[in-house]
Amino acid sequence: MGPILSMSDVVFRFFEQGKRNVLDHVSLEIEGGGRITLLMGGSGCGKSTLAAVAAGLYPENGGFLEGGTIKLGGIPVAELAPSRRAAFLTEMFQNPDLQFCMDTLRGEMRFCMENIGVPPSEMDGRIRRAAEEMGVAPLLDRPLYTLSGGEKQRSTLACLFVMESRCLLLDEPFANIDRAAAARIVRLLHRVRDGGRSIIVVDHQLDLWLDAADEIIILGEGARVLQRGITRENIGQYVRLFDEQGLFFPEAEEAKTASTRRFSHHRGEDGKPAVQFEGLSVPQGTPGRRGFLGGHTPSGEWLLRDADASFPAGRMTAVLGPSGSGKTTTFLAALSQHPYEGTIRVLGTDIRRMRRRELYRRVGIVFQNPANQFITQNVAEEVRESLRVWEKGLMAAECEARAEEQLEAFGLRPYRRFSPYMLSQGQQRRLAVLSVLAGGQRVLFLDEPTYGQDRRSTDSIMEALRRKVSEEGLTVIFITHDRRLVRAWADKAYLLEDKKLMEAAP
Repeated sequence: MGPILSMSDVVFRFFEQGKRNVLDHVSLEIEGGGRITLLMGGSGCGKSTLAAVAAGLYPENGGFLEGGTIKLGGIPVAELAPSRRAAFLTEMFQNPDLQFCMDTLRGEMRFCMENIGVPPSEMDGRIRRAAEEMGVAPLLDRPLYTLSGGEKQRSTLACLFVMESRCLLLDEPFANIDRAAAARIVRLLHRVRDGGRSIIVVDHQLDLWLDAADEIIILGEGARVLQRGITRENIGQYVRLFDEQGLFFPEAEEAKTASTRRFSHHRGEDGKPAVQFEGLSVPQGTPGRRGFLGGHTPSGEWLLRDADASFPAGRMTAVLGPSGSGKTTTFLAALSQHPYEGTIRVLGTDIRRMRRRELYRRVGIVFQNPANQFITQNVAEEVRESLRVWEKGLMAAECEARAEEQLEAFGLRPYRRFSPYMLSQGQQRRLAVLSVLAGGQRVLFLDEPTYGQDRRSTDSIMEALRRKVSEEGLTVIFITHDRRLVRAWADKAYLLEDKKLMEAAP
């Protein structure tokens, strides 16, 4: 069987007159017929853009293809209508919210099949099989906007499965999914591969794919292929390449975690609580609604019951828990954006007694989807605006200088004139963290702050947070599924599971 995907000397950029090629003379072939291929590369090297170009989304929906050819199953992508294209390849985006068109998962799956001409008589059977395989049957008729990030991710995968394309292209498929759920999906993809379908994965999490991938390909700047033919058997030969490209390599990361864990605290802090939960109960429901606090939610379901917790000032505290357990919703409750029972105190004050502006002046947040919080159309302006909002009277020249310095530290200076929405999701997350740090709040809530980052960017983000903790007494509370991150950086940890919030060893 020939290649399912073939790219030859592809040059792509977002700006017609731009100096930077996002894809810079890329040539790549992926064989069809039941293979799992893992694409790895540094944050911002062009992996997600390559995926979008391969799927025919670019330049059809933006950007400029300056040269080269892209073929699916030997046919030029430009000659394939979207419905025919989907028979060869379907893509899962990093951000599932960008992929949904309908109100429920059942409706979304029917919509996907309608677009490729599946007979109505086959739809219910396909939906049932895909939902059972992906473990999303209980989600089929729930409004999509009520699902957690992990539930949305699995729902998107179910939509791809129901279309039965010859090749699935998955861009960071384990966003907001806990490790156990990710391992289950990898096992499912094994079965899909064994059934003759090809799978192309863009991911930073090598350890999850090491046993599953038939080939690992390392991409460099401009998404050019640096090395291919890497397998579990020969990967030990490429430790230096992984290190040079700033990528995670499991054994090296475990050794580093064990040797570099540090707890530098702000001397002015004595560990007293910056945030406290007292008898906190959080219901399921629509974020942002007020009311239905009389003991029952409309569905009668609770995410958290009668929790007591203390998050010490001038420390870094991690919150772990399975996908859908209620971690993000509990954060929203602490920001007065979701109903709750009990008491939440921030810096000693009950948040019910605080105006929202006062609360947000004390507490900043980086959302699970960072694109939801951008307020400008320019990367540098996003940081400058944060500085201006929270540091009244800051001179324009100093504001500019500080913004440029911080963009350089986070590896975003080359993109300072880009729209935030043109960045990869990993770059968007770095920008969101940087913008919040510029705000000067005393407490930061971060929802998966390092998801989609390579090793170098992860270290950069966490070092910046730790520096703020040790030098300024910042309190950091972060949600994560990455236990290595917890071991390396957390002073304290909680586990949210089965409606309980329990202290756990970092």
